[in-house]
Amino acid sequence: MKKQVFIILIASLLLLTACQPTPESPIVVGKDQDIMIGKAEEDAVYASGTSEPDGKTVDWYARLGAPEHYTASLVSGGGHLKVTVDAPIVLPDTELPIVRITPVKFSDEDAHRFVAAFLGDNPQCVDPWGENNRTRASYEKEILMRRDALEHWNEYGNLIYGENFETRENFERYLQKLMAQAVNAPERPETFAPTYEWEEPHVWTPEGEKRTNDRYLTFLTVNADGSQSRLDIFSSSEYGNSSVRYQRDIVDDVHYPIDGAKWQNELNLSEADARAEAERVLAKMGISHLGCAFAKSVRIYPADVRLDGVPYRAYWALIYTPAVNGAETTFTQQSTTEPNDYAREWEYERCYVLVDDGGVAGLFYNDPCVVQEVTVPAATLLPYEKILDIFEKMVLIVENNADPMDRDEQYCITSVRLGLVSIPEQNGEGGLLVPAWDFLGDRVDENRAAFVSDERYSFLTINAIDGSIIKRGSWVG
Repeated sequence: MKKQVFIILIASLLLLTACQPTPESPIVVGKDQDIMIGKAEEDAVYASGTSEPDGKTVDWYARLGAPEHYTASLVSGGGHLKVTVDAPIVLPDTELPIVRITPVKFSDEDAHRFVAAFLGDNPQCVDPWGENNRTRASYEKEILMRRDALEHWNEYGNLIYGENFETRENFERYLQKLMAQAVNAPERPETFAPTYEWEEPHVWTPEGEKRTNDRYLTFLTVNADGSQSRLDIFSSSEYGNSSVRYQRDIVDDVHYPIDGAKWQNELNLSEADARAEAERVLAKMGISHLGCAFAKSVRIYPADVRLDGVPYRAYWALIYTPAVNGAETTFTQQSTTEPNDYAREWEYERCYVLVDDGGVAGLFYNDPCVVQEVTVPAATLLPYEKILDIFEKMVLIVENNADPMDRDEQYCITSVRLGLVSIPEQNGEGGLLVPAWDFLGDRVDENRAAFVSDERYSFLTINAIDGSIIKRGSWVG
């Protein structure tokens, strides 16, 4: 039987000498989730002072013996990796559970709710795959954007479109084609009410096309001002997980930046206003188990070309993650746990939302799950001192590429957080939400200045129950 482990125990590979001793024995144990759950249930002491959690506020600082701030300076055995820590320790105020979750396959009822949430009660749809399905207004907006790029080709237009069109002449020909299509485009194409007829994706194997249990819906609508919106619903159980993607205007370059650029809010609405609007839409979708884990004002530049004069759009970027009984999932820029000998890759459930003065401009909800059971209502966690010992040893081991490559690198840990993280279930298709510590911050190396990650890149994630290392995926953003 394959046993799941979230461990990177590679001390035997690494050059740990005088600066940091090799651990005398394996720090990590999480090879068996039954053992981990047993540890979570051992010697439980709850806020009520009884053997049952009562939902009251928890003082995790006192319970774990944790300070409010942590500073340290660490150096790897090879001397190339330096880790500096100057970080507040952010702890929750509620009990932390172990929760079993399973991926969601969307139903017809879900699809109807999503359409109503984004497109209204009586959307006017056009065939998303048909000819002449774009409005003249949609073409004209795109032409203005492309024309600006052509007029500033040497400054930034070539940086935005050069890779796709190679030469200015090719781009000019494309623009002329758009202008010709706009002339013949209808003010309003023929529209119809949504049909909710699920389609199956085409999956090709060496044996030919394969039928799957996956299905999808695509809606392309015409709005009152002639702009067009798109909604894609993918319901999956075989290839990938389910997802919802909405774009208010198909011409806009919509993606979800979570990098370290810090922009002032340029909109008329505050962060609280943006959250209220996003959560209004989530409520209409029937989603109530997500909490806002990340919010910042952003600029979205075409092709991420950030030069003076490049036109951009301002938004609030919000990211929602699962929360259970007030216990939140810690957001990091990594979006998966990596596969290893004991575990498959596991995508984190997240909802990315862009909001501007006009409302929700874009939303991407991926890998939704539903709670099957609360396996442990309130887990017993290792004391802070033990977690600190694991961190100071393992942060110099896990993903230390500096020593083997003879390259100086520095981690700057600026936040330490205790929350929940999702991991794949050991014997099943679902996952578990478990308590974990994340040591978040920025990276500096010899080739670049400080790499700002808004304290959302986790350099080490430690299972708070058994001390095993949870291997998050690569940095995204």
